[in-house]
Amino acid sequence: MHRRTFLTSALAGVGTVALGSKTAAQVSGPEAKPSGDIPAAAVAAGQGPAPVAPAKLARIGIMTLDHSSMLKFPWDPNPGPARTLAVLDIPKYYVDNYGVTNIEFQHSHLAQGTTDPDLAFLKEMRARVDAVGAHANQINLEIGQITQLSTPELREAWLVRARKWADAATILGATRLLINQTGLSDANKADAIAAWKAFQDYAKPKGIKISAECRPFSSTSYGPPADYPNRARVIWGLMQESAEAAGAYTNVDLGRTGRFLNQQEVHDAIKGTMKTNAGSIHVKMTPHWDLGTAVRFTESLGFKGLYTIEVDFDPAVRMVYNTVLANLA
Repeated sequence: MHRRTFLTSALAGVGTVALGSKTAAQVSGPEAKPSGDIPAAAVAAGQGPAPVAPAKLARIGIMTLDHSSMLKFPWDPNPGPARTLAVLDIPKYYVDNYGVTNIEFQHSHLAQGTTDPDLAFLKEMRARVDAVGAHANQINLEIGQITQLSTPELREAWLVRARKWADAATILGATRLLINQTGLSDANKADAIAAWKAFQDYAKPKGIKISAECRPFSSTSYGPPADYPNRARVIWGLMQESAEAAGAYTNVDLGRTGRFLNQQEVHDAIKGTMKTNAGSIHVKMTPHWDLGTAVRFTESLGFKGLYTIEVDFDPAVRMVYNTVLANLA
């Protein structure tokens, strides 16, 4: 989630990313229909929802993480000049600028200076989400790594906090929670599964799926990602094994530069984790593989879930957004 990069040099081409047989610049003409209070001129400049079928826009999600540097929070009296977007305005911002109604929240964007949920704020955010016809796709919980819960006491302390977020998720309407399994290895796999299973068992009656994403690049157990002796197992196989053992779910993250080194590695990970997919894939771009090709492959497997964008700032969001839309059937 929070560790990702994007090729900033590619941003120069943001206005010409293909949408079907036309470029973004071409489709941003008179036929483009602005949403909310976004003027037609802004749509022509590459802002506003893409002029595609609503069913395609319904397959896109955006993470609030993408706009972390510009968000201002009601509990921060001195947000600074770069923070121009109130977090409570995120639902309207995504609908107006992208026509996207699927919002993936960071837990820290919903809590006032604490790792515990702020129930009053969640109710206020839910009202803003409902007002624009959006919904919370997922909450990403950065409340500690399940790979570091090596004793029953540590596991229980983590679970006390995690259960609070499962309870709170129902206020926001979120049915997916993403936990942190950075550094998953054979050495800590059993501890991670124990915590993951206990959390999933608690959340299941509430209709909530507990998922994890592939994050092997933070592990010191296997060395640098390029040197992994069995890249597929280290990058996503251990996660898949653990999810199945826990009766839980996965959320493949296509990753920053270095996670997947070629198109085949991306496709193998998507296919290998499809049976436990929680309904979302985190998407971005790198020079090692083509996102459009990955989307078409994922669609060929019958995937009906979300492609949730995880990059920095609107120009990069727009590039990934356009690429995904161009490759949906």
